[in-house]
Amino acid sequence: MSDVSIDRVDPARTGVVAGRVVGLLTGALAVVSLLSMRETFVGQLRVIVDLLGIGPTLFGVEAGAVLTIYFWLVTAGAVLARYALAYVLGSLIGVVYDWLDEPPAPVLVAGVLVVGLVDGAIQAIDTGNAVIGAAYVLAWLAYVPTFYWVHDPDAETEHDGHARRF
Repeated sequence: MSDVSIDRVDPARTGVVAGRVVGLLTGALAVVSLLSMRETFVGQLRVIVDLLGIGPTLFGVEAGAVLTIYFWLVTAGAVLARYALAYVLGSLIGVVYDWLDEPPAPVLVAGVLVVGLVDGAIQAIDTGNAVIGAAYVLAWLAYVPTFYWVHDPDAETEHDGHARRF
């Protein structure tokens, strides 16, 4: 029998849930930013294919179609990477929160803001767009209300001798 509920007392598990929310938000931002530069991305790949003299087809398929498929694979990879990054960092933020013995909300906000500012700065530099960077910071700040919505330090824990599955 699998228990799919979360342990609302464990800040690390709560951090995973909040990190998943951030992962979904930043994954959506990655799609938006990649779609905004899709033509440039595919165009640059087409130039590389032409310079290499590969020809009008790749693997028996028209080069444009292969490049479009490649774009969508990169986009899917970006979404998965964003989700995984936020999942892991969300858990680590929860661990630090627990390690600090459940500090007041401004401490959690400050920690999440540092992570968000670093991520936002990297994304702003990567995309050349400060608005996208700011959107990543805001996405990370969504961690805080999600964390407090899920986390309940007074909740009862269930211990039946079996490891809980998440």
